Amino acid sequence: MNFLSKENADRWHHLAWWLCVISMPWLDAVNSVCVFFLVIITVFDHGFLGRLSYLKDRRWTWPFFAYYLLLVVGLVYTPDFSSGLSTVGQKLAFVVFPLVAVTGRPLGDAAVRFLKFNFVYSCFSVVIISLVVATVNFFSGSSAANFDPGTEANFTALHSGASGFWMYYSYIQLSRWADLHPAYFSMYLVFCLAVLLTEKSHTKMAQVAHFVCGVIIAGFVAMLASRAAIIALFLSMIFLILRKRQLPLVQTVTAASVFALLLWLNPVARFRVVEEPLATTYKADTSVANWNSVSYRLLEWRGSISIIGGHLLFGVGTNGWKSAMNNFYANFNSSTVGLTYNSHNQFLQTWMENGVFAFVALGLCIFGPLFQIKGDSLYIAFIVIFSVMCMTESILDRQKGIIFFTLFQSLFLTAKNKIQ
Repeated sequence: MNFLSKENADRWHHLAWWLCVISMPWLDAVNSVCVFFLVIITVFDHGFLGRLSYLKDRRWTWPFFAYYLLLVVGLVYTPDFSSGLSTVGQKLAFVVFPLVAVTGRPLGDAAVRFLKFNFVYSCFSVVIISLVVATVNFFSGSSAANFDPGTEANFTALHSGASGFWMYYSYIQLSRWADLHPAYFSMYLVFCLAVLLTEKSHTKMAQVAHFVCGVIIAGFVAMLASRAAIIALFLSMIFLILRKRQLPLVQTVTAASVFALLLWLNPVARFRVVEEPLATTYKADTSVANWNSVSYRLLEWRGSISIIGGHLLFGVGTNGWKSAMNNFYANFNSSTVGLTYNSHNQFLQTWMENGVFAFVALGLCIFGPLFQIKGDSLYIAFIVIFSVMCMTESILDRQKGIIFFTLFQSLFLTAKNKIQ
């Protein structure tokens, strides 16, 4: 039965989930409307109030609510109330998706599988359009830029003879038209690859389509050149190989080969993933004056840890990191004056803003269910991918990261084999 057909009594509920899933890689405003539609469908469904009692037995939801409550409490002492209030509104998904997943119409394994594949198809559509836009821009002679001036100079010194062609098919420029940050979109695509390699296709045509889709996505991840996403891809694939031992051999080898080939042929990707990290001096003290995208992470983590040391229990307040980090940069050395970067680590960012209790609550949101769910390799791969991204990005700083985590975490935890 088609999940969106009239024969399905839960079609409106499924439709709302489907819209939330497929709109995720697209405009945030559209995705927000879809989330609102899901909330309306759930709240006005018959028996919603009675099902609220389910929350007391679904203990996996408690850390989500606790984390959100701590964000609200953080508004009391934040130095930037307006930004903090905006953050609280943006992260309402930590309440919305667990609430909807528990109190809404049940989603079985088949429905969740349907949603996962449609997320893959939606992301693949963005990939194809991105390649088309890059080609149009290349032939039209539009400008293409991927680096700040300092990094551009380092890249040019290593690749003075590189074709300008690759600038259109790399990193920031590749998904600029969709306003998609390479790290976030790469995270989506790595998860898509995990879905394609673990979920079996029921027809020969679907197998071929998924094979082609997976190979193209793997190559696209290489061109986006997000270092954290590539690490997440490597670790999640190693886990799946060791756990399942039955990944489709031809598809896996072909996708890996295309990924490695494009990573090496594309000078922008090779520079970001291999050459720049190897050329970096891994220290962040006051003697450093020349920073790059790798050493900046060390600086940001050092600043975050120093602020945490002075606000261990409660942090500096929801979204109060800006004034604290700006003050750190202003007083570090002359080369860092005026910097405005956040922690680029979600765990440090959470502790810095809302203290140790929020840090623990977020950790339970991400890792807590791992102790209760057994046998779902894709779910564990999802956690590996998301947690690795959290190490080098404040991934919950944007709607793209918030919705991705809260939606799929809620879907996994409320599928057929529910946990308490």
